[in-house]
This record gives sequence, C-alpha cells and structure tokens, in this order.
Amino acid sequence: MLYDTTLDPRPSAPPGLGAYAHIRREEHLLVTGWERAARHEFDLDLVWPAVQGDLPYDPRVLAQTIRQTGLVVAHGAYDVPLTHQTVLSALSFALPACPPLPRGRTTSARVRVAVDEGEAGRRTRRTLRMTFHVQVDGATLARAESEFGWIPERVYERLRGARRHVEWGAWPVPDPVDARTVGRTRPAEVVLAAADRPGRWLLRNDVGDHQLFDHPVDHVPGLALLEAADQAARALCFPRSPAAGRVDALYRRYVEFDLPCLIEAEPLADPGAVRVTGTQDGEEAFRVDFRP
Repeated sequence: MLYDTTLDPRPSAPPGLGAYAHIRREEHLLVTGWERAARHEFDLDLVWPAVQGDLPYDPRVLAQTIRQTGLVVAHGAYDVPLTHQTVLSALSFALPACPPLPRGRTTSARVRVAVDEGEAGRRTRRTLRMTFHVQVDGATLARAESEFGWIPERVYERLRGARRHVEWGAWPVPDPVDARTVGRTRPAEVVLAAADRPGRWLLRNDVGDHQLFDHPVDHVPGLALLEAADQAARALCFPRSPAAGRVDALYRRYVEFDLPCLIEAEPLADPGAVRVTGTQDGEEAFRVDFRP
C-alpha cells in the first residue's frame, strides 16, 4: 500500500487543497499548505507516505508531488478555473544522487515552484510552464520541469466527442506480470500485462488502484502512463535497476481505456539509457526516456 497512514498521522490540509490538487480521496492528498515566496514563486509543504518495497524513494509519489503542487499553484495563484480540463504535455525530472528515504514513517517535503513569467503575465492563461525544486528532510531529491495546459469544458466536450463519457471500469483488465520484475511488491500495483514478445507489454488499467485512479476520468491519466513507463524500464533491465538520473516524458495524444495500448521498451545508444513508448491504434501516444 502506497499511502501508509498508520504511522505519524498526517496534519489536516486546509479546505480547498483537495479540489485544487484534483484529489478526492483525502489519504492521497500530499500537499498540506502553500505560500507565495515571490511574484511568480511559491513554497509548498507536503507529507510523503512511508516508502514501501526496496526502492530508495517511490517514483509514483514524486510524480504526484509535481502534479499536485503544479495544480495547486495554477488554481490558487493564477485563478485557472476548476471546471477547465488539465492537459499535461511534458514532464522532466533530474534526480541527483541522494540517500534512501527513511522507512516506516512519513517524510516531510518542501517544493519551490517557479512559474515562467511570460506565460504567467497573460490575461488568459492556457498554459503554464513551471520548474520545481523538491527537498525532502532538507536534502534535494529532484528538480523538475513541466508544462500544464487547460481547456474549457465546452471545448473539451467538442474535442472528445463520444469519448467524453466512459463506463468506468467496464473494460477488460488482463493478468499482471510478476510484480518483482517491475519493482513493485503486490500484483495490484502492476500496470503491465504480457504481450507477444519480450520488451513489449499491454497496458492494464485497474481502477481498483486508487493511487493511480483517484476518481473517474475519460482517458488514462498521464501519471498512470508514466508509471507504466517506469515499470517497463524496470522489466527490460531486470534484475538490474534502470538508469534514473533524468526522466523526460512527452505526451502526444490521449490514451483510451477501451483500446489496447502497447508499451515497448528498448535500450538507447547511451549506456544505461532506456526509451519507453506507448502506442495505441497505430499511433504513438507518449514517450519516456530514462537516462543516467
């Protein structure tokens, strides 16, 4: 279980943070508070759940940290309407070497978010480019960059058409691969199923995994795709761990729940580097590169 609330109870988050972070399940909300540090800079406090398994930190929590802090700043500081649909088009991490996080207890994190002033100064904000400096227990864990975009609901309805509304959880979910090969401890955490050859998998979307699927949506969330890429890179390199000094994710199109999505991993020319691509209906939907 990712969110362990049995030790060191979390402080209560101020009202509204869950809505800003697009989180309905309170146990999944990481952000506990935020404040403006400069005109376009913000400091956010978070509580990270206890680390599970053998990884030095949980990449799912790091990805959620970027997502939640970016959304809180967008809605809380730049008045992006909560009714708009969020689009994550790019996400990058730089991960300096750091000691493993403590086991058996929650961890305090602090994130400095800087918003690109050129985008922030526009009267109508359709995109915001942000940089993130993540510190855990006072030590730098990651630096990240992202680009968030927003679409008004009426435009989104036209864009998605009949796919705007899905029967939640009605699609088939194939059996998972061995959790050990993808760096996870439980089959329920695995988002990959076996495909027709080594280095290729099928995406499995089990909405019972509330960590990735906090609430019903009409397409596979970007962080679920990032998790699939992470697991594919680990499976390709198993029993070794893949390089993770830098992670670059690029999203090109929506991934639908009711169509097969192929996840493929291959080594790159740089030693230790891996590229993972997701393809649906013959088109590349996303790509994630892992580099030393």
